[in-house]
Formats: sequence, C-alpha cells, structure tokens
Amino acid sequence: MSNILSLKLLTFAAIAVLASAVTFAIDEDISPEAKESDRRVAAEAKLKAESSSVTLYAKGLCCPSCSIGVRKMVSKLDFVDRNRFNKGVELDTKMQLVSVAVREGANVNYDSLATAVEKAGYNPVRAYSIDDGALKTQSLVAR
Repeated sequence: MSNILSLKLLTFAAIAVLASAVTFAIDEDISPEAKESDRRVAAEAKLKAESSSVTLYAKGLCCPSCSIGVRKMVSKLDFVDRNRFNKGVELDTKMQLVSVAVREGANVNYDSLATAVEKAGYNPVRAYSIDDGALKTQSLVAR
C-alpha cells in the first residue's frame, strides 16, 4: 500500500512541477500595463524613427500571441502600407503599442483604426503622431 501511495505522491509532485513551469513560461510572455510616461517615450521614438506611421495605445495588448488578431484586422485597412513592418503593423506588447505604416499620400482614418483594434479584442485608447517634430496625442473611440 505504501508503494502505491508513494507512486501517487510522486506523480502528483511531477504534475505540480510541470504545471508550475508552464504557468511561469506563460507569465514570462505577458507584459504588465506600461506607465503612460514610458509609453509616450516609446511612441515618440518609434514615430521619429519611422516616417509615415502612426502609433496607438491598445489597452490590454500584453501578450504577443494574443495580439496577432490586431495585425490581421489593422492590416486590412486601405491606408496601411503592408510592405513595411509585418504586413504594415508592428506590435510592442511591453508598451501596449500598435505602430501602423501609412501608405504614401494616404490619410489615416482613426475611426476605422480604432474599430479594427476593438474588433481584435482590445480597447483603443489613444493615437500618437509626430506633428512639427513634437509628439501629438488624440483620444480614440471605436465606432
């Protein structure tokens, strides 16, 4: 009887260790919400490095694999330059930022951009752009 009990305890311990390892690996990929001051610095650096682009804060965008839906939805928009970034979209889950490459001569439709992010399951909060060398912000609402 004690051998069976020992085997059960050993099996239970092995399962607990595996579950803990899987949870740790998953948690490693999930980023906590960034501070707005840090997000603004990251957005400004990205926008200054990449002309003809916009960046937006998508609340809840904290997991690289879960954010793939954002790329799928946003890359369908007609103003997106799909030849840049990854199908026109670059994701920064540490800062919860979505950067979008804008086609030359195209105007960004912020309403459709916000709607695409919302359809992907995230809350579009704010868009960032560079205007006369300074960071400009704009509140977003999906319609």
